[in-house]
Amino acid sequence: MNFQLASSDFAKLIDLFGRVSGSVEPSFRYFQIYYRRGLKFFATDGCMKLEFSSGLSITPFTGVFSIPIDYARVLKSSDEESNIIFSSDGDNIEIRTDSEVLTLQKARGENIPSMERKFEYSSRFLLKEFNESLNFVSAASQEGDTIEIFSKGNETVLAASAGRAILLSMLRNEPRTDFHFSLQYVTTRHLVKSLELLSTKELDAGTGISELGLKAGPLLFSICTDETGFPVPPAFLFKEVEGGVGVQKRALLSALRKIVRLSKQGFSILMISDKKRIRFFLKAGSLRYECEIGKFDGEEFAVQVDPRKLQSVLSRMSNSTIYLLIRDDYLLMVDKKSRMHLFVPVIK
Repeated sequence: MNFQLASSDFAKLIDLFGRVSGSVEPSFRYFQIYYRRGLKFFATDGCMKLEFSSGLSITPFTGVFSIPIDYARVLKSSDEESNIIFSSDGDNIEIRTDSEVLTLQKARGENIPSMERKFEYSSRFLLKEFNESLNFVSAASQEGDTIEIFSKGNETVLAASAGRAILLSMLRNEPRTDFHFSLQYVTTRHLVKSLELLSTKELDAGTGISELGLKAGPLLFSICTDETGFPVPPAFLFKEVEGGVGVQKRALLSALRKIVRLSKQGFSILMISDKKRIRFFLKAGSLRYECEIGKFDGEEFAVQVDPRKLQSVLSRMSNSTIYLLIRDDYLLMVDKKSRMHLFVPVIK
């Protein structure tokens, strides 16, 4: 085996592999190199698998070489004009720069990584729009939760249930087939961070035997799915939201930043409207803090929210104005421009 990569391309691959494998499980902090109808690179977090098909023309070789990501990262160079040379004449692999040599002994294995590679095409998305929606709906979740992606008529819906709240984002595209995938939260966050690095404009999605496939240029993601149930959302969730009173996102986030500094992790606060103004109210031991957001010519309500999660959710909405309204005992906080919705049950 013998090939070389431009230093800039090597750096991009190492950054991408690092985001795919994540940091939750250190045993997945490696990438693999093999030949399967061309030169391939592979990384995984145990659930999501990424295969990169390189366009380099090289002599076929057997076996699979495994390289720790953190070792390879040492060879990243600020000289984008230089090259990184990979070579092997047996079980060892050598990675060379103009001034460094990294040799890994007994790095060669036999079995090519297993992943689904055949998917029935279902949808094409603008990558940036898809990733922003995925980032939004997973903003309030935590390890053990799942993120749902499913077809609904001529739309694709991304949704998550975080405690009693529901986050939902709708993408205007017409899937060719019906589908419903439940993705693990940790893998979803790895996917979001990975897609942030890509310059590809479009993302193709497809259904496999048991996995979700995503194709972005020469990159193929194969992602395991759970068979967990998602609470049946109220029917109004899938209708265009009309009305509501606009509130400046900047004012909400400014208040939440102060409350987060005053409160501990896991504390909840009250968000209250008396039809004239909106207030946040925090009570923790001997501490009481009240903050008025501004005038509000809307409905009366009271909801309990986690200030950190609410801050995270609102910061991912792209519009500067968030619309608030009541529907079926839920407070809706809506970014109408990007069709992002947060639903919080009202206190009766």
